[in-house]
Amino acid sequence: MQKEMELGIKPAAYDKKGPLYDKVEVYEKIVKHIVVEDYFKRMTKSMNNDIETAIELTQDANKRFSSVLDAFTKTHTSFSDSAKKASSSVRVAADTMAAGLAKIEKTANFDRLERMVDLLERAAMAMNTLAEMEKSGQLAKLSEAIKK
Repeated sequence: MQKEMELGIKPAAYDKKGPLYDKVEVYEKIVKHIVVEDYFKRMTKSMNNDIETAIELTQDANKRFSSVLDAFTKTHTSFSDSAKKASSSVRVAADTMAAGLAKIEKTANFDRLERMVDLLERAAMAMNTLAEMEKSGQLAKLSEAIKK
């Protein structure tokens, strides 16, 4: 029924699958439509509708993709900025610590410090020895011997 309306052809017969058309009549109609360019105009109109739909779908997909890409770019920029700040902070802290250690090393005379540690160790050993002598009573005897 729809083909009748499109081409203006009536079915020659019907079978269980539907209408049957006369091949010669169909060819004549098609040739007439092609000659007057009506056929191509109808096809073009149909294709234009399809093209418009495709363009709309593509533009919608492009907008959605652009939105996601913009969000991704913002996230990337944020991460990059955070990484730069963290790197800068670490560099500044390392430079400050190095300067502080250099100042301590310059201020603290390590040779003198080493001599002082040796003296403190010897004094501690002497104090331990005196404490043991006091426990055993030898310190009192030594003290008496020195007084005489």
